[in-house]
Amino acid sequence: MTERAKIFQGLKAPLIAAGVVFAATIIVSAPLSFVSAFIDFEKQGVAYSGVHGTIWRGGFSDLSVRGAPLGDVSFRLAPLSLLRAAPSVSFKAQGGAINGEGRISAGPGQKLTLENVAADIRLGAIAPRGVFGEPARGIAKVDIKRIAFSRAKGCRAAEGDLWTDVLDAPAKRFNLPAMPMAGGVACEDGRLVVSLAGANVKADAEVVLRIDRTLAYEITATARPEEEGIASALRGFGFEDDNGALIYGSAGVFKGTGS
Repeated sequence: MTERAKIFQGLKAPLIAAGVVFAATIIVSAPLSFVSAFIDFEKQGVAYSGVHGTIWRGGFSDLSVRGAPLGDVSFRLAPLSLLRAAPSVSFKAQGGAINGEGRISAGPGQKLTLENVAADIRLGAIAPRGVFGEPARGIAKVDIKRIAFSRAKGCRAAEGDLWTDVLDAPAKRFNLPAMPMAGGVACEDGRLVVSLAGANVKADAEVVLRIDRTLAYEITATARPEEEGIASALRGFGFEDDNGALIYGSAGVFKGTGS
């Protein structure tokens, strides 16, 4: 090998790395509106009134996803995350169904990670059908430290707290005191488990959602009312008697999330 060839061989890796970095810089510095030339947002159920900034750092005005109004959403892409083939984006949403911020990352194996997500969610804007025949009202507070989930291994890490007053309106309908619910997220045999529990002087309730790596889910709601009139009403909504409690179960598969 000649001296010139040796020099070129030694520079080959740095030159390739520099080329990758240069190409990535050009891409992420492009206007955010450039993305619409490659992605059919309307087909994905995404709508917005305007965009600003670049792919690196930008935002959407009046963003809505499948009818849920998210308001103004801004984001910032972590530059080094592209080199790791695991893009990571910090986001902030305000003025719509969600007011909050956090970080979301995607990686090989259809891995999705949420970190430091703190948000208030207006339930009426994202769940118009509501619960127990009542339009959804109130809010859900989310404080997620970390959720790591992949289609290959399922739930790998989950830590965070949840709170909601979604049952306050149905409780009022049955002349019951308010029933705020609190809970959290956890991993259980590779499944992501979301649980909420609440109580008042006349009843207690628990809701558990389990999601496996195929995005199949199971929801189990358990209620223990003290009054037969309330129990009878719950049976009308599909609850069944089970060892002194009333149980409602549902199962299915989440669609449109990478499946």
